[in-house]
Amino acid sequence: MKHEPAQIKKLNSLIRRLKTKHKNIEPPAYEPTTQLIMAFLQADASHRKAEQAYDALMEHMVDNNELRVSHTREIVAVVGESYPRVHWRVERMLESLNEVYLREHDHKMKKAASLTKKEQRHYLDTLPGITPYASASVMLLCFGGHAIPVDNKLVALLAREGAIDEDLTPAQVETLLLRQFKTGDPSVDAHLLLQAWSDGCKTPASVLDAPEPQLLAVETSREDQKREPVKSKSAKKTKAEKKESPKAKPAAKKTTVKKTTKKTTKKPAARTKKK
Repeated sequence: MKHEPAQIKKLNSLIRRLKTKHKNIEPPAYEPTTQLIMAFLQADASHRKAEQAYDALMEHMVDNNELRVSHTREIVAVVGESYPRVHWRVERMLESLNEVYLREHDHKMKKAASLTKKEQRHYLDTLPGITPYASASVMLLCFGGHAIPVDNKLVALLAREGAIDEDLTPAQVETLLLRQFKTGDPSVDAHLLLQAWSDGCKTPASVLDAPEPQLLAVETSREDQKREPVKSKSAKKTKAEKKESPKAKPAAKKTTVKKTTKKTTKKPAARTKKK
């Protein structure tokens, strides 16, 4: 998977145009769980549409935890049947929210916030129902990691501009973009500009008619960024015990001792026969 020089040139040209059109865009200041919900609502739609849907949900519910324990049909009734792939996205969102609760014993990601950047990405990538867009969104905007959210709509728009190949997945496009924009402000700015551009464009019919968006499997995502699963403390202990395994040779020493004792008992018996 290569990003051709001509494609990179078109991508940089697009970013320059967007910088002149969209100035002083501020990143959203959501806590991680809210950002996760927003990402599920925003993918292949728009930021404004996601905000309206979330505000409507919070008018009917106390907080994100009540949203987590709500039934799909209740949420769909509030968001509206006309929302793109509403049943699919709500079901995937509830899967991820319930897994967060199982890991945290809370609906907020307090434990995740204390992890390293690599562990945080693995935490998000392994949530059931998670998509590349949702994982990258929380990683970039809440945990300050090197990520750029990419949905199928952005893939189609970038391909139309000639900035990428048409047959790439969102995870693959994220990898290409990460090579062009450094961690920190550059990647945040790039995301905000691309998101603003995507929000102003109509979702292509090819995206709406396509199969359900790709879920993220940590073993196969981001081919050029093969991250190993986070190793638990117990796993580290077993490795340390294996290194100390040379001590487990006493059985071999006992057998040699027995052999020497047998030899010494045979020799005096032979001497007594000669006398």
